[in-house]
Amino acid sequence: MVRVKLDQETLGLSSLMERVTQTRVKDCFQDVDTIYFVVAPGDLGKAIGKGGVNVKRVQNELGKRIKVIEYSDDLARFIRNIIYPLSIEKITIQENKVLLEDQSKKAKSLLIGREGKHLELINRAIQRFFNVEVVVH
Repeated sequence: MVRVKLDQETLGLSSLMERVTQTRVKDCFQDVDTIYFVVAPGDLGKAIGKGGVNVKRVQNELGKRIKVIEYSDDLARFIRNIIYPLSIEKITIQENKVLLEDQSKKAKSLLIGREGKHLELINRAIQRFFNVEVVVH
């Protein structure tokens, strides 16, 4: 397992999320318009809140979309949590690579994203906890 380093801004975002949701945030990272929070196993429902009330409250306070991801020590489960609601047929773990396999071109294109942005984000999230590279096959 890779040790995650958090900067001052990330600590502030995590602190806000923890205060609003009463959950433990394991990690936080962002892209242009979305902030991603990785919460401890079992805390996903509590972090989202009834009817998404906690997510909406944090989104309003930060002025950005947020996505909450449940952490898992099981790499395949963690990947499925990251790509949810998209589901794929097969995840193969080989040494330092993880192959995401699906026959559907639509699923593959959604995994990769325009100019590889989604795959880049998946890799970024995974590599904060596991020393592997995710590849779509």
